[in-house]
Amino acid sequence: MERGKSYQKLLDKMLRIENLGDIIYKSLTSKTKNANLRLAYERLALNERETARYIENEILALDKNHSILVNGVILNLAKIVCGILTARQLVWILKTILERRMYSKWYNIYKDKNREFWRLLLNHEKLQHELLSPFWDN
Repeated sequence: MERGKSYQKLLDKMLRIENLGDIIYKSLTSKTKNANLRLAYERLALNERETARYIENEILALDKNHSILVNGVILNLAKIVCGILTARQLVWILKTILERRMYSKWYNIYKDKNREFWRLLLNHEKLQHELLSPFWDN
Protein backbone atom coordinates (compact mmCIF):
# COMPACT_ATOMS: atom_id res chain seq x y z
CA MET A 1 0.00 0.00 0.00
CA GLU A 2 2.87 2.37 0.79
CA ARG A 3 4.19 1.98 -2.76
CA GLY A 4 0.82 3.13 -4.08
CA LYS A 5 0.94 6.16 -1.79
CA SER A 6 4.40 7.11 -3.05
CA TYR A 7 3.13 6.88 -6.64
CA GLN A 8 0.15 9.06 -5.70
CA LYS A 9 2.52 11.61 -4.14
CA LEU A 10 4.61 11.59 -7.31
CA LEU A 11 1.51 12.31 -9.40
CA ASP A 12 0.56 15.17 -7.07
CA LYS A 13 4.10 16.57 -7.42
CA MET A 14 3.92 16.26 -11.20
CA LEU A 15 0.64 18.15 -11.24
CA ARG A 16 2.25 20.99 -9.28
CA ILE A 17 5.18 21.01 -11.71
CA GLU A 18 2.84 21.30 -14.70
CA ASN A 19 0.87 24.13 -13.08
CA LEU A 20 4.10 26.00 -12.34
CA GLY A 21 5.37 25.32 -15.86
CA ASP A 22 2.22 26.89 -17.27
CA ILE A 23 2.88 30.02 -15.21
CA ILE A 24 6.51 30.20 -16.33
CA TYR A 25 5.61 29.80 -20.01
CA LYS A 26 2.85 32.39 -19.79
CA SER A 27 5.22 34.84 -18.12
CA LEU A 28 7.90 34.21 -20.76
CA THR A 29 5.30 34.76 -23.48
CA SER A 30 4.65 38.25 -22.19
CA LYS A 31 8.37 39.05 -21.80
CA THR A 32 9.65 37.75 -25.14
CA LYS A 33 10.04 39.91 -28.22
CA ASN A 34 10.92 37.11 -30.68
CA ALA A 35 7.59 36.17 -32.30
CA ASN A 36 8.60 32.56 -33.04
CA LEU A 37 9.83 32.00 -29.50
CA ARG A 38 6.67 33.61 -28.13
CA LEU A 39 4.59 31.16 -30.20
CA ALA A 40 6.66 28.26 -28.84
CA TYR A 41 6.04 29.46 -25.28
CA GLU A 42 2.30 29.80 -25.96
CA ARG A 43 2.16 26.28 -27.38
CA LEU A 44 4.11 24.91 -24.43
CA ALA A 45 1.84 26.69 -21.92
CA LEU A 46 -1.12 24.98 -23.59
CA ASN A 47 0.77 21.68 -23.51
CA GLU A 48 1.43 22.14 -19.77
CA ARG A 49 -2.32 22.50 -19.14
CA GLU A 50 -3.06 19.46 -21.30
CA THR A 51 -0.45 17.39 -19.47
CA ALA A 52 -1.90 18.54 -16.13
CA ARG A 53 -5.26 17.13 -17.28
CA TYR A 54 -3.61 13.78 -18.13
CA ILE A 55 -2.12 13.69 -14.65
CA GLU A 56 -5.44 14.60 -13.02
CA ASN A 57 -7.10 11.78 -14.97
CA GLU A 58 -4.42 9.33 -13.84
CA ILE A 59 -4.85 10.42 -10.23
CA LEU A 60 -8.61 9.93 -10.41
CA ALA A 61 -8.25 6.58 -12.21
CA LEU A 62 -6.20 5.33 -9.27
CA ASP A 63 -8.44 6.80 -6.60
CA LYS A 64 -11.76 8.39 -7.51
CA ASN A 65 -12.01 9.84 -3.99
CA HIS A 66 -8.62 11.57 -4.13
CA SER A 67 -9.10 15.29 -3.92
CA ILE A 68 -7.00 17.19 -6.40
CA LEU A 69 -5.87 20.23 -4.52
CA VAL A 70 -4.48 23.13 -6.44
CA ASN A 71 -2.87 25.50 -3.99
CA GLY A 72 -4.01 28.86 -5.26
CA VAL A 73 -1.79 30.73 -2.81
CA ILE A 74 1.35 29.04 -4.13
CA LEU A 75 0.28 29.53 -7.75
CA ASN A 76 -0.49 33.21 -7.15
CA LEU A 77 2.86 33.64 -5.43
CA ALA A 78 4.55 31.94 -8.39
CA LYS A 79 2.78 34.35 -10.76
CA ILE A 80 4.07 37.30 -8.75
CA VAL A 81 7.62 35.94 -8.67
CA CYS A 82 7.56 35.19 -12.40
CA GLY A 83 6.29 38.71 -13.00
CA ILE A 84 9.27 40.13 -11.11
CA LEU A 85 11.95 37.91 -12.66
CA THR A 86 13.47 38.79 -16.01
CA ALA A 87 13.04 36.59 -19.07
CA ARG A 88 16.71 35.58 -18.77
CA GLN A 89 16.17 34.41 -15.19
CA LEU A 90 13.03 32.48 -16.13
CA VAL A 91 14.82 30.82 -19.04
CA TRP A 92 17.63 29.79 -16.68
CA ILE A 93 15.06 28.23 -14.30
CA LEU A 94 13.33 26.50 -17.19
CA LYS A 95 16.59 25.14 -18.63
CA THR A 96 17.61 23.86 -15.21
CA ILE A 97 14.31 22.02 -14.84
CA LEU A 98 14.27 20.61 -18.38
CA GLU A 99 17.89 19.43 -18.20
CA ARG A 100 16.84 17.02 -15.46
CA ARG A 101 14.57 15.14 -17.90
CA MET A 102 12.42 14.06 -14.97
CA TYR A 103 9.73 12.39 -17.04
CA SER A 104 12.32 10.28 -18.88
CA LYS A 105 13.68 9.07 -15.54
CA TRP A 106 10.25 8.44 -14.06
CA TYR A 107 9.12 6.75 -17.30
CA ASN A 108 11.80 4.11 -16.85
CA ILE A 109 10.58 3.45 -13.31
CA TYR A 110 6.80 3.69 -13.67
CA LYS A 111 5.94 2.94 -17.31
CA ASP A 112 4.42 -0.43 -16.42
CA LYS A 113 1.73 1.26 -14.31
CA ASN A 114 0.15 2.86 -17.39
CA ARG A 115 2.23 2.82 -20.56
CA GLU A 116 -0.03 5.16 -22.52
CA PHE A 117 -0.03 7.78 -19.76
CA TRP A 118 3.75 7.65 -19.41
CA ARG A 119 4.19 7.78 -23.18
CA LEU A 120 2.17 11.02 -23.20
CA LEU A 121 4.39 12.47 -20.48
CA LEU A 122 7.52 11.46 -22.35
CA ASN A 123 6.17 13.09 -25.52
CA HIS A 124 5.45 16.24 -23.52
CA GLU A 125 9.04 16.38 -22.33
CA LYS A 126 10.37 15.74 -25.85
CA LEU A 127 8.18 18.50 -27.28
CA GLN A 128 9.64 21.02 -24.85
CA HIS A 129 13.17 20.12 -25.88
CA GLU A 130 12.30 20.11 -29.59
CA LEU A 131 10.65 23.54 -29.50
CA LEU A 132 13.16 25.25 -27.24
CA SER A 133 16.50 23.75 -28.30
CA PRO A 134 16.75 25.78 -31.54
CA PHE A 135 16.45 29.00 -29.53
CA TRP A 136 18.69 27.90 -26.69
CA ASP A 137 21.44 26.46 -28.87
CA ASN A 138 22.17 29.90 -30.39
